[in-house]
Amino acid sequence: MPGKNQDAYTDGNAPNVVFMPGVFNETMQLLADAHEYFHLFGDDDQQRISPDLKTLYSCEMSRITLRLSSIMAWIMVQRAVFSKKIAAEEAANRYGLDFKDVCMVDNRMLHGVLPSYVCYLLDRSLELYERVHRLDGQIRQVH
Repeated sequence: MPGKNQDAYTDGNAPNVVFMPGVFNETMQLLADAHEYFHLFGDDDQQRISPDLKTLYSCEMSRITLRLSSIMAWIMVQRAVFSKKIAAEEAANRYGLDFKDVCMVDNRMLHGVLPSYVCYLLDRSLELYERVHRLDGQIRQVH
């Protein structure tokens, strides 16, 4: 039975797929961390990096944003399924996790090239995206 902090549910057709607020909370925290970084340090870091890395920096910050917005959209669909606003099969077929080709890119080779906190955000957002990708795959297998 879920604890009081877990707004968990199990889809009747997929008993091994459980959704907890932890994924939502982690996504929101990572969004807040990225926003705070952009707001407080983004401009300074962009001025310190070489001109030829500025485009790479912008692309990778966009990748972080895409990962997090895709995860958040996926979570909202799962909540809609839970509240019976969308059928589970429709959600699995039409509203799966998006942009895998862009979001699943491993950026470890950028450590030491881009600012360390950008690499930290890249690592955390990739790890979270990979976990949600596995959950999405489990759901799609059932439907």
